[in-house]
Amino acid sequence: MERWKGHVIRHPLWGAVELTLAWHAVLLLFAEVVLPPLAPSWFPDLGATLVNALCAAGVWCVLWRWGLLRAAGVTTLGRPRRWWLAAPMLLIACSYAVAGVDGGTTVIVGSLVSLLWVGVNEEIYSRGLVQQTLSPLGPLRTALGVAVLFGAGHLQNYLFFDAELEDTLWQMLSAALFGFTCAALRHALGSIWPLVAVHGLDDFFQIRSPGAAPDWWQACVLVFYAVYGLWLLRRYGAEGVPVPGDSADPDERPEGAGTLD
Repeated sequence: MERWKGHVIRHPLWGAVELTLAWHAVLLLFAEVVLPPLAPSWFPDLGATLVNALCAAGVWCVLWRWGLLRAAGVTTLGRPRRWWLAAPMLLIACSYAVAGVDGGTTVIVGSLVSLLWVGVNEEIYSRGLVQQTLSPLGPLRTALGVAVLFGAGHLQNYLFFDAELEDTLWQMLSAALFGFTCAALRHALGSIWPLVAVHGLDDFFQIRSPGAAPDWWQACVLVFYAVYGLWLLRRYGAEGVPVPGDSADPDERPEGAGTLD
């Protein structure tokens, strides 16, 4: 493990690619081989929840072994005074609920729990581990690297989960721009936890919506992701990589305050 850490430090780009491939391999291993289909009537999404929880735990262990939990924004609330910066992303997520939420109580609650775990899993790996690995490249290149790897990862839906190619390509573009903005937000906030809420709710409202959002709205959202991400990097990129507890930052809470560990 320490040898791999040294390799990742010396070669951040290749390290980020390797970590992304490893995460997807473990995800597929649990989803397709290790765990049996689990969809009891009282929790139809039990299987998906367990897969994401186990993968998140694996990434947590890697960050813990490498001493990067706080640096990756996982065991800290970062800069809570800036959490309002996530509000536009949260509003976009909630916009998909305008047409309503489909499903009975059991389905809705189970889906919400499951997709919040998706948010935990994907944020701790992408905006936590991968972003921290790429951070020596600088804020803009780090955000672009996170975006490309996060978007490309969704190709697995076509390769392994029978998704249509056209739908997959659209999802890859959308995920890449979403990942770019989330990476910029993580840089500004110093924590993944606001992004977990945004990510989980965005997935939940889109999946449980009775119909897809209009094409014009989805196009506007993608443009907003790109513009907002660039603005965040322009506004906060000069600060360098946020370090929780850095007393030089006027927006940072005192050392030890507001942490999860």
